[in-house]
Amino acid sequence: MIMRKQTLNQILKIISLILSWATLSPLLLILDGRWKLLPKWLRIVLFVLSPMMLVVMAVAAFWGYGYYSEHYIQHHFVRRKVVENITGVRLPRYKVIDRGDEERPVRCFPDHTYDFTLEFKKMPDEAFYEKLDEHFNCFESGKYSYSAIWGNGLEAPKGESDKDDISFSIDIERGSKTFHIRVIGW
Repeated sequence: MIMRKQTLNQILKIISLILSWATLSPLLLILDGRWKLLPKWLRIVLFVLSPMMLVVMAVAAFWGYGYYSEHYIQHHFVRRKVVENITGVRLPRYKVIDRGDEERPVRCFPDHTYDFTLEFKKMPDEAFYEKLDEHFNCFESGKYSYSAIWGNGLEAPKGESDKDDISFSIDIERGSKTFHIRVIGW
């Protein structure tokens, strides 16, 4: 039992050293100076490499944030419940045909524009277009348009975050099976 406790204690100390090396190299020197787990030459090498590790971690965090925000927009704003909450209109079932991959900008820039092409699984009925007449902002030349902007002090639609600065627009052409959603985030 005592042997297991010492081994567990040793493992926890090694994990603490690795974490301290990855974050604060002076902490590595203090802890290892007290525990005497590493040879002196290895402590010096790790101390020199530690600032580089911080740079690698910062780049990884920046890249991860860009990847997350892009993935979030690509998948969140084409979900049926999300579109229904934003527009206030119950939509027939649809599928995403094109996510606009070739037009998507490079990640990690302040604003992103995403154009989605979607297709209704069945042609919408007349009752659907009557609901669009009531809820959508604009109807001209056979095309229904709805747009919303939130964030930066403007109230977000139900289920969305006020922290995100988003411009959302949807265009549905009467009699067409396809429609378009554009999301601009900054």
